[in-house]
Amino acid sequence: MAEAPRCRRVGILGYGQLGQFLAGQLLAEGPRSGLALAFVWARDGARLGPLPPPLRLPHLGLLPHTAVDLVVEVAHPCVAQQHGEEILAHADFMLGSPTALADPDTERRLREAAERGGHTLYVPRGALWGCEDIRRMDATGTLAALKVTMTKAPQSFRLEGTLRERLAAAVAAGGPAVLYEGPVRPLCALAPNNVNTMAAACVAAPRLGFDGVLARLVADPSVPDWHVVEVEVTGVGEQGRALRVTSTRRNPATPGAVTGTATRDAFWSSLLACRGHGGCVQLC
Repeated sequence: MAEAPRCRRVGILGYGQLGQFLAGQLLAEGPRSGLALAFVWARDGARLGPLPPPLRLPHLGLLPHTAVDLVVEVAHPCVAQQHGEEILAHADFMLGSPTALADPDTERRLREAAERGGHTLYVPRGALWGCEDIRRMDATGTLAALKVTMTKAPQSFRLEGTLRERLAAAVAAGGPAVLYEGPVRPLCALAPNNVNTMAAACVAAPRLGFDGVLARLVADPSVPDWHVVEVEVTGVGEQGRALRVTSTRRNPATPGAVTGTATRDAFWSSLLACRGHGGCVQLC
């Protein structure tokens, strides 16, 4: 009798809203998709209390001993910056915080680690609508410009530095405010938890990359339970005669939540697509 194929073992890094959702999906739905939850790790280990002890990973130094096939990061970009190379030496790695790749050294190290270890660095598309079309246009040299506008209620932002000050001023003023407009790269360090969709767009369009893809971040109190993402694509062509496509995605969200409801399902679909593509970077 043929032996049943082994389930692909998946580890989760981060146990916030998204990590809890993915862990629950793996426990409930994973077996029928050939997946099993190997462990969950969190920067604050106390958050893992609801999980059975065998599923709690006390520290990342134990990861090489877990026989894990895929590691999914949904914690913070610093996790990939500090541990991504080691993870890729042992398993495929789904980078839920692609803002980490805005740092050129981190991007170089992770790409080299994927190639060296023969494992795949996966970048989920998250809330990026039209990702595959953008990727194809970029690959054929027909993508001239790409702009992503994200609009959320002020309480849904987790910002650093000058953007935190601009957000406070916007809240005091009470109306919609443009917090940032410019290249994606410098924005990633100031809003690492909020602009992963923009970072995914940079990976989808490497010819433009983090310096060429444009970002616009808007705080608007009139959308307390929505995350709105507008993607503007401009093709190569004569002035006024180039292809232009604009899509608007309205994602329901719990007031104050960083991640919208539909994005959780998108991450689960991305996880299901992580089946091993070799030593490369792959959108999923």
